[in-house]
Parts: sequence; structure tokens; C-alpha cells
Amino acid sequence: MKNRKVILIASFAILLCIFAFTDLQISNSLYEPTNKIALFLQAIGEIPAMLIALFSSMYLFETRKNQGSRGYFLSGIGYGVIILLFAFIAACMLVHYLTISKFLIPIFMLCFIVACYMISKLWSKYDDARLRDIALIGLLSVVIVLITFNLIKLGWGRERYRHMVSIGSFEGFSKWFIPQGIAKSDEFMSFPSGHSANAALVIWFSLLPEYFASLKRKKIGVWILILLWMIVVPISRIMVGAHFASDVTVGVAISVTVFMCLKKFIWRDKKIKSTNNHEILSHSVKQ
Repeated sequence: MKNRKVILIASFAILLCIFAFTDLQISNSLYEPTNKIALFLQAIGEIPAMLIALFSSMYLFETRKNQGSRGYFLSGIGYGVIILLFAFIAACMLVHYLTISKFLIPIFMLCFIVACYMISKLWSKYDDARLRDIALIGLLSVVIVLITFNLIKLGWGRERYRHMVSIGSFEGFSKWFIPQGIAKSDEFMSFPSGHSANAALVIWFSLLPEYFASLKRKKIGVWILILLWMIVVPISRIMVGAHFASDVTVGVAISVTVFMCLKKFIWRDKKIKSTNNHEILSHSVKQ
């Protein structure tokens, strides 16, 4: 495990060293703002992370303890607010990036909530401390990552590639490791990439094979899908000119770091209760 961490840290460090000298050249080569696949990934790239938080909140809501107590009531309100918040965020993302009617927001919210409720209802039949850990890691990962990259964005002030193209000047280009001060607008919030950070949160799905016996044999397949998503979404962000290669690298690094830390502190050292419930498995994979 330690060797994996060393390799991971070294990989991120090497990439950032390379991108410190090649950021602009990479963006020049990949810039294709009208690419339909890149634009589609822009619209859906962050949705999985929001649904992870929504589903995790739903499961924690379903498995609250001490029914009838004050804590039970207050936690219910708290989780309820979080559920509505992430359903709203996910719906707004779709409406914003697909440029469709805002009247569809309530419909998308309802669809997301119903889908997550159905899956969490199945999971709640297996009220297990390990599953609650998985849900807690999911919720906290999304919340911490959202707060982290937004705070850095506001204070770093790095200009986006697409903005430089639009004004016809690259004088505002800066190395990723040099803060430019408080961001003047969204066009100066290039570092780090929020889309890439949220996309990387699909690493949460790697926890499922460690609990569900039926997924153990499919662990490699799960990891392939996770890594594929963690690569294609960041590349799409470079293509549309929203971020540089270093921006997306740091975005991914933030999520991976937060996830690994939470897993270390929350994951309890207890024997995993495995289940072969294929119905839960099928819904879990779809989610």
C-alpha cells in the first residue's frame, strides 16, 4: 500500500513538473471548443459526484439510529436538506451546460431523488456499519472536495485558456504554481479544475467490490471504468479551453487525496459482511 502511495505521489509530481513547461503548448494542440463529445462530457462530467453525495445522504437518512430521539429528528432534517441541495446542484448543472429550460430543474431533481431513493432502499435492508462507512466516505468526499477546489480557485486567479483566445492575447498566461491573486471573474478560475476534481470522485465506486462479494470478480472492470472517466473528463476540459493540463491534474489529485484520507480514517478494521444480492449489485453498478 505504501508503495502505491509513493508511486501515486511521484506520478502527480512528475506530471506537474512537465506541465509547468508544456501547459500552453498542450492547450494549443488540443483546443477544440466545438467538439461535441467534449461539450457532452462538460455537461455530465460532474453529475456522478453529485449523485454519489445524494445517494450517500439518502442511505444515511434511511439508516438513522435511535428512532424518536431528538438526534434522529435533527439528523433527518440535515440529511433532507443535503439531499435537496445535491439534487438541485445536479439538475442545475444539466440545465446550464445543455442550455435547456430552467423549468426542467424540478423534473430532473425528482428523477435523481427517486432513483437514489430506490437504490438506498435496497441497501438499507442491509443496515451494516461497513455500508454506512461507504456512504459517509461518499458524502464527505464530495463536500470536502467542493469546498477545497472552490477556495483555491477564488484565491489563485489563474486565467483560462479560452479567455486568452477570446481577447487575442496570452500575456495573462501564468505557471500553475504562481498565484495571481483573487479571481476577477469565472474566467480567472482556471486552477484547479472543478470538473476534473468532481469527475475523479467516481473513485468512490472502488469501495463497492470490497463489500459486495458479487463484485469482487469484477473489480478490475470497475477500476477500468473509474480510470477511464478520470481521464476522459479532464481531457475534455482542456479541449474546450476551460483548463490547462496542470489544472486538471491538481483537480484529480485533490479528490484522490481526500478520498484516500477519508478511507483511512473512516474505514473500520472489521470483517466485511459480504452479500451476493444481485438485485442490489445491478442497481449499484448503474449508479
